[in-house]
Amino acid sequence: MKQSLHQFGLDHLPSDSIVIDDDLALIHMRENDTSFFSSNTPIKLRHAMIGICCTGRCDLRLNLQDLEVESPMLITLMPGQIVEGLSHSINFDGYAIILSRRFIDMLNLPGWQQQYMALYNNPLNKISQDMLQHVHIFYTILHKAASDEENPFRLQVIENLIRVFYYGGVSKFHQYGRDKTPYKNSIVERFMDLVQEHYREERLIGFYADRLCITPKYLSKLVKENTGRSAGEWIENHVILEARAMLQSSDMTIQQIAASLNFPNQSFFGKYFKRATGISPKQYRHQKG
Repeated sequence: MKQSLHQFGLDHLPSDSIVIDDDLALIHMRENDTSFFSSNTPIKLRHAMIGICCTGRCDLRLNLQDLEVESPMLITLMPGQIVEGLSHSINFDGYAIILSRRFIDMLNLPGWQQQYMALYNNPLNKISQDMLQHVHIFYTILHKAASDEENPFRLQVIENLIRVFYYGGVSKFHQYGRDKTPYKNSIVERFMDLVQEHYREERLIGFYADRLCITPKYLSKLVKENTGRSAGEWIENHVILEARAMLQSSDMTIQQIAASLNFPNQSFFGKYFKRATGISPKQYRHQKG
């Protein structure tokens, strides 16, 4: 978790922040505690984050697309996404709840895979002032429970409070399909985990199908049914996002970027990138330079 907080530019946390092992962090982000928004460096997330903009506004670049987060608003960031803080207003105030993948798995939330896809594609949700008040109450209760280090059931209390927030809040924004079986959902979830772990080295659907002990055709069918995107599109999305981030923010040569993403040579990487984006890596770097 410390590494993830360092990613966010949060090496010096507000005094009322709480960090529990590598699983959970609760942070009240105020105007003078937001070094993340001045970093101007794209980072790839290892943890999930639920952010609540209470007052003011902030500007982010998520998966290399500019977003304006304006109060009152909920933003959900998922592992594997690329985020960059750009700026914030003087009166910005908000909360951040950062969760590890292990902690999310422990929660065992029904329909989470569909929610993950929906929130991945639609991270911003405008909320009412009434709901903002409920979120504030929830965060206050969650913070108090997390502060109680003498409670032997502290983690269980936290887990159940987050489940309540999920059932009563986040899940309202996106309805998940009720006809999808848990077995099929678990395959898609494992596929997404494998992609995040191996996309740098493996771009063929067959590799992931073999790991899941199913055929490439069946894997493609399940992923398309559950997410609206094909398995190949998810793999390509991860590779291209990583390539674009490196072209935009690193000093690596195009040849070095190609090697880091396990392409046999710069030419092969260039063709792959151009097929996905319509322009060459060199042209993309020049546009963003």
